[in-house]
Amino acid sequence: MNKIKAILLILSVSLLITACEDQEKNKLDNRVTDYWNYKISHDYKQSYQFLSPGWRQTETLQAYVARMRISSIKWLDAKIIRKECSEKYLCTIVTELQYEYQFKGAMSSTIQVTTELKEKWLMKDNIWYKVPDSLNVMKK
Repeated sequence: MNKIKAILLILSVSLLITACEDQEKNKLDNRVTDYWNYKISHDYKQSYQFLSPGWRQTETLQAYVARMRISSIKWLDAKIIRKECSEKYLCTIVTELQYEYQFKGAMSSTIQVTTELKEKWLMKDNIWYKVPDSLNVMKK
C-alpha cells in the first residue's frame, strides 16, 4: 500500500511541475500576443508597457510613441511560430509578421510583406518583457 501512495505522490508532483511549466509558457504566449495586438491597433502606450524595465529607462513613453507613429510600417498580423528558451527566464520568440511598408518620396507606394522575426523575452518579477534590439533612440 505504501508503494502505491509513493507512486501516486510522485505522479502528482510530476503533474504539478508540468502544469506550472505549461502555465509559464502560456503566460509568455499571452504576453507576446498582447504586445503585438497593441502594436497592430496603434495602442503604443500599452505596447510600451511590455518593453523591459531597462529599455524603458533608455526611451521615454513619449519618444517611443513618436517613433512608432512616424514609422513607415503598418503592422497587420502576428503569429507565434516557435519558442527557443535557453533558460527558464529567457526565451527567443520567432514570430511571423505581416505588415505594409509605405515607400516615401515621388514614387510613393505600399507593399505587403510577411517575414519572421526573432525577439528576446525576459521574465522579471514573474512578468515577461520584450527586450528590443538596440538602436538609436531619443533620450529622456
